[in-house]
Amino acid sequence: MALNSSFDEIYDELFLPIYRFVRLRVPIQDADDITAEALAKIWRALPQFSGRGSLKSWALKITSNNVADYYRVRKRTPTLFLQDTYTSTVPDLSEQWATGLTVGQTLARLTESQVTVIQLRLIEGFNAAECADILGLTEQAVDSLLYRAKQNFRKHYQGLESKGGKAL
Repeated sequence: MALNSSFDEIYDELFLPIYRFVRLRVPIQDADDITAEALAKIWRALPQFSGRGSLKSWALKITSNNVADYYRVRKRTPTLFLQDTYTSTVPDLSEQWATGLTVGQTLARLTESQVTVIQLRLIEGFNAAECADILGLTEQAVDSLLYRAKQNFRKHYQGLESKGGKAL
């Protein structure tokens, strides 16, 4: 994406990954506003984009800071918000819905950094170097964090499955 791209081009490329990133981190009623604020900040900061990494990873770093600002202003602890995600996507398929609910419950038991690294590496498909840039860590720290996140996810998921996916 060129630095002289229109806002619409930037929006088309970045809206979905930014919204997904925000939606997991803030209440649904605030997700649209936080996403819009992040896109506006990205647009204003675009002249400072060095092109050293991908535009998407640079934008998610700005978005991550925007989410942190959201909680800093409200003096609240970040929480994982997945309750609406699974209930609205597969209401007819009870087995898939239950699995999705269990995954959501499992993610809610992980730390914010573990959820972030899972989302960036496994869902968004960023490599370790891009994740390191977004998170302000080394590649080795990202790999270690992902390893611990997978271990914790597996432990909590298996525990929930054995309980039939019941509420936390």
